[in-house]
Amino acid sequence: MQNLQFKPFSKKELIDGLKKTFPQYKIQNSFGVLRVRTSGFTLTGNVQINTNPETGKVKTQTNNDMSIFFLIFYFPIAMYMKTKKEKMIRLENEIVEGLKKNLEEQS
Repeated sequence: MQNLQFKPFSKKELIDGLKKTFPQYKIQNSFGVLRVRTSGFTLTGNVQINTNPETGKVKTQTNNDMSIFFLIFYFPIAMYMKTKKEKMIRLENEIVEGLKKNLEEQS
């Protein structure tokens, strides 16, 4: 989970910028939550982005940040999941860099 602070921004411009920055990923905006997915439903390829455009706050979240989800799905195969966790962290960091690039350009 990463918390970021920017100047106030437009959510529509953020989504358009993410689509340009990450054409290989699916950008979904449903129920007020922005998600970046690698393809379909995967455990490692999903980053949720919670935004508050008026205040400029952005928070990213992956499946690793959800403890109940972690206990149910990851506990039985903990050794295998070490590499999956690294993939999730890499994807989240890639998304955060794209967010920084896009939101700093908007300001």
